[in-house]
Amino acid sequence: MQKIERLVAITLLLQARGKMTAKRLADILGVSTRTIYRDIMALSLAHVPISMDYGPGGGYYLPDDYHFESAIFTREEAVSLVLSADMAGNYSLFAGDDGLHRALFKLEATLPEEYRVDVRAARERILIDTSAWYNHSIPTTAYLEIIRSAVLEARRLDILYPCLTDTWSMQWQCVEPYGLVLKGVSRPQMRTGIWYLVAFCHKYQTFQTFRVSYIENLHVLKEHFIPQADFDLQVYWQEARKYLDEQAQKLVLILRIAGAARHELKGSYTVLAEERDGSITVRIDMASLEGAVSYVLALGVDATVISPPQVRSAVATTAQAIAEMYDLTNLDKQRQPR
Repeated sequence: MQKIERLVAITLLLQARGKMTAKRLADILGVSTRTIYRDIMALSLAHVPISMDYGPGGGYYLPDDYHFESAIFTREEAVSLVLSADMAGNYSLFAGDDGLHRALFKLEATLPEEYRVDVRAARERILIDTSAWYNHSIPTTAYLEIIRSAVLEARRLDILYPCLTDTWSMQWQCVEPYGLVLKGVSRPQMRTGIWYLVAFCHKYQTFQTFRVSYIENLHVLKEHFIPQADFDLQVYWQEARKYLDEQAQKLVLILRIAGAARHELKGSYTVLAEERDGSITVRIDMASLEGAVSYVLALGVDATVISPPQVRSAVATTAQAIAEMYDLTNLDKQRQPR
């Protein structure tokens, strides 16, 4: 969450929920209390009338008659804020808070018409799919904000992404980012999701779906592109989901895990067997072959793939490629002057 989005979130939370402590705000927004103190100071400098009650039952609060002033935002910030509000209303600890939803609607209503035009255009490129898949771990998305900006600005990207052909390897691909989709995932007592980038790939000359958490690196290019006028993100996603659902249902990973590495298992898994030496055989439902390979490699030599065969083959190929990359003889040759 960007700073400007966090400042608005604090203001909306105080409007919707009343008096709140810095610690409670920090817990909701996933930042430190020191960051909240700085944000409160920034809001005060922007003439947001936040007051503070000290002692037991104290906290920050706003006057009952306070109205949000949208004029303090730029056009770009306004678009970013409303999109973040869309996601906050569906996929965070804000979910289910009717008071906050009303505050979000009031915020959007205060925006100038020219800002709302941009918001409507941006919503065509940011899609939230609320149908949930099975419960599994949610990866980090380090480049999400950069990608979102590239989508809204229609700017080309070079992305380093796993390529599954005869071998599994990381390859650079030039893409035109058309949209982002947040695919809902069911989690205990909250709603969250997995981000996908929908982009036109120059290498294959077709639209493809890229899981944002699998992007290892990226570069934002200077060139802009003109989106195809007949492209509909929602129609495309309906077809793409059929393939992703099929892949998610088919890939069941069976591993034998050494006893010493049992505590390193992440996410949801089922123990199928336990041996006297402490090793276990587990079943893990994976969303893709790429995800299965990354999961196994993270466990190193303590994990043995029993099935499926394509995961075992891909892990072996990737491990060999890594070994060759770090081969000392090759490194010595690279260091020699030419």
